[in-house]
Amino acid sequence: MGLNMAITELETDKALCKTKKLTLAKVYVDDPSAWAGLVEVDKVVDLKAASAKLGKEKLDTILKKSRQEPEGDELFLEKIKDQEDRKTLGPFVNDVKTNWILVDKVPADRKKDVLAAANKANSVTEWDLVEFDVMYATCANCGLSWDNKKGCVGNFGPSGSPVPGLAKKYGLTILAKVEDLGEKKTVLTPKDAEKLLEEVKVLRAKTPAEGKMIVRRIEGTLTRLEALGKCSKESGVGFYFF
Repeated sequence: MGLNMAITELETDKALCKTKKLTLAKVYVDDPSAWAGLVEVDKVVDLKAASAKLGKEKLDTILKKSRQEPEGDELFLEKIKDQEDRKTLGPFVNDVKTNWILVDKVPADRKKDVLAAANKANSVTEWDLVEFDVMYATCANCGLSWDNKKGCVGNFGPSGSPVPGLAKKYGLTILAKVEDLGEKKTVLTPKDAEKLLEEVKVLRAKTPAEGKMIVRRIEGTLTRLEALGKCSKESGVGFYFF
């Protein structure tokens, strides 16, 4: 695996995705029993009970109609497309509380408490729910989209990239330790971005002496580093490797 790199885009209002990334749409609570009436409920069909009452042949016909081949004894009712079949399976449906709460369905007077109790690491933002074509279009129109208008996250290079080794050889401190920075996910500053741009200049000047093969191997990485550094410097946001 190789390294990736990104900016800390949420540090500026220029990021077109900021509001959606900071707005929780669906939150995960560790203790659903504390939020009765708010947590989502899954309707689950007990296939074993349905088969015993309806007969295996009839149940198989219902499942085949909805193109379902369940491996266990349960199936989400929503996977059954035909409304009459849903009614037929109704007596065998159990309500199973989940750990999820839809934020827009929470009463205003309880929303603050729900958000405070949310497990942020597992929760879902509005940005997570955006369709890919909308996401790509947003990134394409964003001024922070440094990776050739594809977004603010890009590829540094493959594992074994010659860039860190060359950086050590020429005394370039940021690029020499890029793998360590990536492992620790150290966030660097716009001031560091200025230094990064200088290091890219040095590598561009020095590497022709290493041979045309090396120049070709690192050109893509240097171009992306240059774009990342300029974006960080001009937008006043940090950057990091991971």
